[in-house]
Amino acid sequence: MGKITILLLFLLMTSSMLSQDDFNKLPQAKTASSTYFIVPNVIGNERLLNSLADTKEGIKSKIKEVSVFKDKHTRAGTEFYNLNEFGIILFELVESPATKTQKELNNFFGLDEQTNVYVDGYLLERKNYNIATNSIVEIELVKPDTVNLLKGTVLNIWTLEKGKRYKD
Repeated sequence: MGKITILLLFLLMTSSMLSQDDFNKLPQAKTASSTYFIVPNVIGNERLLNSLADTKEGIKSKIKEVSVFKDKHTRAGTEFYNLNEFGIILFELVESPATKTQKELNNFFGLDEQTNVYVDGYLLERKNYNIATNSIVEIELVKPDTVNLLKGTVLNIWTLEKGKRYKD
């Protein structure tokens, strides 16, 4: 009886140590690029920041604050967990950029308003995230197949240029 208890305890400890939150992402998700997040709920990119002004000093004057989060948190530990596999760069800007809501993007493509939206291959787990229009590089309609195992068609919004999406 004691051996069975110890074995069960060992199995329980091992499974909890090895368990981890997985990122909800498409097979063609980005690799090694941080997500740019504009406070409070806008996803952007470097191009958006560079469009704020013509000079580095001008760009700096349009940014109130910058925070960098490199640590991977648990799903319960952060509101943008699924977007932080490669870190989050959080910006607070003087002026809010023009954006599109997930609902607007889905409506434009004739999809149900609740259709899942991915950014750079990562699922937006919260429906309140917006995408800065100046950050949209490409939009894909991703249909279910045997590789991605999706239940229905989804949108994938690329904020990264093709050459910056994957590690070399």
